[in-house]
Amino acid sequence: MEESKIYTTDGKVKHYTKDEEINIKLSKIIGKKFVEYRKLWNAVNEFRLETKFPIFLHLDMNQNCNLKCPHCILNQKKYFSNYYKGSNINWSEYKRIIDEGKDYSCPSMSPQGNNEPLLNKDIDKYIKYASDRGFIDIMINTNALLLTEEMAKKLLDSGLTRIRFSIDAATAKTYNKIRPGGDYDKIIANVYKFLKLKKSMNYTLPIIGVNFCKMNINEHELNEFHNYWKDIVDIITVQTFVPPILEKDFSVYYASDQYIKKRLKNFKCPQPFQRVVVRNKDITPCCAMFSSKIKIGEIGKDSIFKAWNSSAMKRLRMLHKNGDYKKNKICSKCVELIYPIKK
Repeated sequence: MEESKIYTTDGKVKHYTKDEEINIKLSKIIGKKFVEYRKLWNAVNEFRLETKFPIFLHLDMNQNCNLKCPHCILNQKKYFSNYYKGSNINWSEYKRIIDEGKDYSCPSMSPQGNNEPLLNKDIDKYIKYASDRGFIDIMINTNALLLTEEMAKKLLDSGLTRIRFSIDAATAKTYNKIRPGGDYDKIIANVYKFLKLKKSMNYTLPIIGVNFCKMNINEHELNEFHNYWKDIVDIITVQTFVPPILEKDFSVYYASDQYIKKRLKNFKCPQPFQRVVVRNKDITPCCAMFSSKIKIGEIGKDSIFKAWNSSAMKRLRMLHKNGDYKKNKICSKCVELIYPIKK
């Protein structure tokens, strides 16, 4: 789960909020069960606790998008088949995963991976199924192009906790470079319509945010982006660019401050303690596309519980808990890609 925060190379976190910590706001809306869930999340995120079942289910339902972003896996046609096999999660498999999560009181999930969720006209049904089975925190990211009033009403009624709009720019000129095929003015208008509809119908949820994936193409607009949205939405998320694949050099997209002076020694990734990602029916330990190379199970053959408690997953958690990420070649390469050394 991408939190509403900036990941920095020293492990510290910086939040952009309107007037209060977003989880405090959600605690006031949802109540005690959300408070307890976030305590659990913090304990897991700080490597103080290993749970018997993941506390976040990240389900990559399909590989469809209506944009042509050059830095996305979906537009790396030469390498696409190395990561996507066309084996999507169907409705019965989705229900089985969610039902297993319910049995273990899993608190959070997202029915989305590297795709545009609103291309699934029944996405509200997927969200509602999880909400009805006790999931506390359900989230999606969308480019908002398909956010009609009808879809907006469905999402407001679905039990969705958080929705974030991926915009990544403060001007149409920059937006068009990052998100070819989009329409900046339409997206901004759709976000405003959603905000207005939520207010007019007196909904407290979902929390509404905007995303800014910081790259060299758009970093000059970060302050303008923040200043524009800070009094409009609940949360502004600034994300570090993560190359989608291992086979190609994506350094042209790195923001100027993403580079570090020397290799991180004791980096610890919390994702194998938080979640599993299901993609291509593979069960993997993190959201990186190349986590398929260290998959821990397969839907149809393994339960989430079995994969989570497998020797491979336990070994991966131990490596990160001890700061030994370099002992796993995929994790080591991932850290090198996210935090490249300044030359």
